Amino acid sequence: MLTVKNIMLVFMDFKKLREKAFKETINEVRKEKKETDNLVVQAVEAIDELDDITNIIVERVKNWYAFHYPELEKLVKDPMLYLLIIKEIKSRDQMLAEKLERFVGPERAKAIAEKAVGSMGAEIVDKDLQRLVHLAELGIHARQERDELADYIEERTKEITPNLHAMLGGMLAARLIARAGSLERLAKMPASTVQVLGAEKALFAHLRRGVPSPKHGLIFQFPQIIQSPKKQRGKISRALAGKVSIAAKEDFFGNKDISKELIQSFEKRVEAIKEGASKKKGGKHE
Repeated sequence: MLTVKNIMLVFMDFKKLREKAFKETINEVRKEKKETDNLVVQAVEAIDELDDITNIIVERVKNWYAFHYPELEKLVKDPMLYLLIIKEIKSRDQMLAEKLERFVGPERAKAIAEKAVGSMGAEIVDKDLQRLVHLAELGIHARQERDELADYIEERTKEITPNLHAMLGGMLAARLIARAGSLERLAKMPASTVQVLGAEKALFAHLRRGVPSPKHGLIFQFPQIIQSPKKQRGKISRALAGKVSIAAKEDFFGNKDISKELIQSFEKRVEAIKEGASKKKGGKHE
């Protein structure tokens, strides 16, 4: 026979069961986030390694090809374009204006073709040229892999950390997570630590030698900080770090999209900082 007491006991058991299931679900979600954000960390580190590899290959190709056509380096500043021209055109004898136009436009194509005719470089045999072309292809492929990884990071951070992604963009969000070690560690950091994350050497120098403390670390890459006057960057960095800290906490511990509110609040704070600086400047002028 059901009594009020029995009904209450059943209800209490159900409530406990529900709470337990909810906690287990949250823990599973957090576990999944931990496992997935590690993939993002690995991707960020892979991008940095591919950048290093690409830079080394570009320098090697330039040094090698300089024996054959040394003037080309000054005429083509973009490293990927330099590799592409070597891959597609190969020998300087084949560097005709009509072939080069699709890469650099008519004016520069003409200049490259003319310099190729009177180049101070030595002749190169097919065997050596073939190896050089293969190396240029490797550099191009490394850059393509890097760009594909960047797209992957953009996509995954949007899924894993929607608030951080909305505020910072995928790459900067991923770099902060990588520097912190995980999304969980970033979420547990105070805003003051987030602000200088990536500037550990400068912070260490400040503590050891008393040099000025760093005003920003990785978040300096954020456009509104880079593009602001130097005197305002510290305040803007502090404001951004505060919002980033909240975004990371919500992304790891919660499941709400609060990015619009955070962005609006940050932009309002930036406006106040700039208005304050403008009033100070106007007051001094008077």
